[in-house]
Amino acid sequence: MQTIKELRTAQKLSQAAFAKSIGVSAASVAYYEKGEKNPSEKVLAKIKEVYGVEVKLPKEVSEPETKQVPKTKAAKTEKKAAEVKTEAAKPVVLIQSAFGGEITPEEIIAKVGAAEHIYVRVDENRAYWVNGEESGFVELW
Repeated sequence: MQTIKELRTAQKLSQAAFAKSIGVSAASVAYYEKGEKNPSEKVLAKIKEVYGVEVKLPKEVSEPETKQVPKTKAAKTEKKAAEVKTEAAKPVVLIQSAFGGEITPEEIIAKVGAAEHIYVRVDENRAYWVNGEESGFVELW
């Protein structure tokens, strides 16, 4: 049994001519020959029909480690739309003080630092924290 490339070269055909004879693109033939893709059962049947032989395939087609995303305007737009969807799905939580200030939970955590529990008292403008045996508070506004 021979490979697709061996069959093609034995027939003295270019990739384009071989591809045309089996109804695929020249790029597909190049992928088959490099072992980047395996032909479908339909393509294998067509090769057998046209050339009267079965071809041997690589044992396993290896997937590329990283996929290159085409840097087209459409791809950039799709990526941006996905980012916007992700951001839109995350609600923004604002804590309002009775005296008019606003703060996010992330800002409170940044002010308090490491803590097991944080209690916010908006009427006092403070965040009380507990970390093991220690406790304290920070002014929020």
